[in-house]
Amino acid sequence: MRSVLITMVSALLLFAGEFREVDGTYDYFQARNVCGQKLGNGWRVPEIWELFPLRGETEKFGKDKRYWSGNTLGEARIVKMIRHENEYFVNNKDIPAFAFYLQDGDITPTPKWVKAHLICTNQAKVMQSDEGFEKLPDGRVVDRRNGIIWESIEKKTRRNLKLPFEGAQAYCEERKMRLPTLDELYAIVNYNYVKPAVNKSIFGPMHLKYYWSDDEFGDNEAYVVGFSVGSVATSEQEHRSYFRCVEDME
Repeated sequence: MRSVLITMVSALLLFAGEFREVDGTYDYFQARNVCGQKLGNGWRVPEIWELFPLRGETEKFGKDKRYWSGNTLGEARIVKMIRHENEYFVNNKDIPAFAFYLQDGDITPTPKWVKAHLICTNQAKVMQSDEGFEKLPDGRVVDRRNGIIWESIEKKTRRNLKLPFEGAQAYCEERKMRLPTLDELYAIVNYNYVKPAVNKSIFGPMHLKYYWSDDEFGDNEAYVVGFSVGSVATSEQEHRSYFRCVEDME
């Protein structure tokens, strides 16, 4: 048994740092056990927000691969309750889990029986919090982690505005602001909340739809973040989507 384990470990694709990819593809339930089995105690499946910063690192990891995170979709959770991953949501085969496309950064709810690749980590688990965000009296929100201020969308006419990508850029620029980068936009996603996956007490009302980031993809698409469950995708720039402008802190 020991020799078999050594052979399995030697077959791993090892990379410097706190993240390692293991050979093979697994369904979600298998994936939750593989890290510890192949790499030992302390290794685990990363949370989806821990995987997101790895996007584009195709030299370390593989191109065109889908990777499991440890997080489930959570649509069945009570909207107003801060939630945590628990046995019900982890073990329920009918509740999808989040998978991550490392090459382009997409985050997609995926059926648990689908086979996907696996990156493991031995880092201390990084949990999400609202630390660093402050809602101002006028409805704007300071994000000290990214050094930006989010515009207020308390007024119904503003928060319901949908524009094509270039129209959203122009709207923000006319007001001496800009669209947020994908990193900045995804930073306000908080999976402790669902529908929307953001703390409304800080950021106010948010639609359960996609919002534009300023990051383009290819010739005619741009990245969007969906605040129903915290997904990331790309959208054709001619489509109309919601958006929220930011300004840089001085």
